[in-house]
Amino acid sequence: MFGHNRTRSLVMTGMRTDWDVIVVGAGLAGLAAGATAAAAGASTLVLEATRPGGRARTVSRAGYVFNMGAHALYLGGPGTAVLRALGAEPHGVPSPFPRYRLLRHGELHVIPSGPANLLRTTAMGRMAKAQFGRLLGLLPAMRAARLATTTVDDWLAGHSLRPDAEAVVRALIRLSTYTADTDEMSADAVVRQLQIGARPGVVYLHGGWAQLIDGLGARVQVEAGAKVSAVRADGHRVEVEAGDRVWRARRVIVAAGPPAAVRSLLPADPGWAGLGRPVTAACLDLGTSRVPRPGYVLSADGPLMGVTQSPPARQAPEGGAVVAAIRYGATEADADRLALDGHVAVMGLRAADVVTSRFLARMVVAGATPTAASGGLAGRPGVTDSGQPGVLIAGDWVGPVGLLADAALASGHAAARLALARMDREPALVA
Repeated sequence: MFGHNRTRSLVMTGMRTDWDVIVVGAGLAGLAAGATAAAAGASTLVLEATRPGGRARTVSRAGYVFNMGAHALYLGGPGTAVLRALGAEPHGVPSPFPRYRLLRHGELHVIPSGPANLLRTTAMGRMAKAQFGRLLGLLPAMRAARLATTTVDDWLAGHSLRPDAEAVVRALIRLSTYTADTDEMSADAVVRQLQIGARPGVVYLHGGWAQLIDGLGARVQVEAGAKVSAVRADGHRVEVEAGDRVWRARRVIVAAGPPAAVRSLLPADPGWAGLGRPVTAACLDLGTSRVPRPGYVLSADGPLMGVTQSPPARQAPEGGAVVAAIRYGATEADADRLALDGHVAVMGLRAADVVTSRFLARMVVAGATPTAASGGLAGRPGVTDSGQPGVLIAGDWVGPVGLLADAALASGHAAARLALARMDREPALVA
């Protein structure tokens, strides 16, 4: 229990301290949770240590808008369904995937984005093309849940792909999941992600992902600069401490980021077992004076990818471009930066084209990889697995649905719906 003097000082200032729902963290998961609860009429407060956005934050430099690395929203994914249900309809333009080029053995090839391009590509031989086409034909009917305890490596081995076909499939897996380490990752997550990406595809958002943060943040009260240090159940209320301030709520949703950050706020170890390794990436964001050609290069030779996000999205001054290159799985900063510089040269950029840039040496893309050993997506911690009464959790590593932003939005929405149900309230908006 917190000290009485601290609580009294809050009352004297006239600040509201009692809420139906408090959400800790204003990333996509936290804002989805807060917007869902607020839409049902619950008094809701979202607390954020810095500023809203999490890994969906954007920055503007010299008129160029940077996401934190390459970002694309899956239109057919659960995250888009949550956004639309909450009235935050995403606005952007489709990724021009058929224009991508595949880097294989140091040469650029047409990417096999459909039957016609599969026939045209020189990235694979005739037998490998047949295997690749057969696998893609089987993909829509695959029951991903049946692969929950199968690793990606074992799943691929079961298809006996030729080396050139497997190299292309692995490149597509990296593109859709941001994951290069597949020895422990569950195949159910990969298959589901490939299925979502196949149709209707992805979009790049006008103005960057701040569009989503602003849209969700407008639907709930957010207090920035509130660095929460503890969340504790106290009878029929949950207390949230941040510096010398204390709030109380009937339900608290902790969406503070990766597992270690969430665990640090809880009074006892919640006992999460089998959490996979975090998904990391080294990211190079560039604002350039011209649009590069080819501009979209996915490597089958290594864990590298580069895209021109703007155009087509509106994130750059007229005539300029925003380019993002990623090394899936951050290693050593100098080596990763050298590899990314080389990759953007393949994309068609020269050093003289760069107006402004930012290098993120090690970004945590997702808090934990869903592993086959823990049962895949269904084996991840659930929103109720905080170990504390009245406390729920959300994040891109929580719940049985989706990866990356999809998982964050879906788990935040699910946590808020459950919080409302336990307060005998019906959610107004359901994805």
